[in-house]
Amino acid sequence: MQPRPLEPSEPVVLALIDAVTAWQGALDQTLRASGLNYSQWLLLRAIRQGAFKRGLPLAGPMPLDAAQSETMLDELRRDGWIEYTATLAPRIAEGATARVQRTAQALSALHSVSVASFNSQERAALAGLLDRMKTTLDGHTSRQVRAVSEAPRQERHSQHGQPLPCPGVPPVAHRPSSCPSLATRF
Repeated sequence: MQPRPLEPSEPVVLALIDAVTAWQGALDQTLRASGLNYSQWLLLRAIRQGAFKRGLPLAGPMPLDAAQSETMLDELRRDGWIEYTATLAPRIAEGATARVQRTAQALSALHSVSVASFNSQERAALAGLLDRMKTTLDGHTSRQVRAVSEAPRQERHSQHGQPLPCPGVPPVAHRPSSCPSLATRF
């Protein structure tokens, strides 16, 4: 039996959006208490781990291009988090080591609190389900990228009156505007 497409008001999707929104709010508040935002924390963490190279983009959960990272380097240096010169690579400022450690501990506590109400079986089940969702979404994204790259080919075929073979992309039932509670979140 083929499952029917789910509506945007699907309770699981709405619950996931609510959970992510709450977690993002808690993350932002935790970082704000330290005087940072998420992108600054990612850059600071990369510097601390030796994974940051000036002039190169920083890959990760929130990719930063070289220009963004240079702007943030200046902000972090101004606020006393890091030190660097034209010849010295950015590093955690001596006076900021304890602040960085406290921020890392606060984020670790946030991670613990966010899953504290789950037992180990629930954590494993949730991790498995979210991994499956991520795999499905990665596949969907890949199909969308292929579909976009097929667009110029489709235009060439339509100009010559030739039928275009179906690329195999399944229809997607996304109608956030039909669900006011979901639409207001975006």
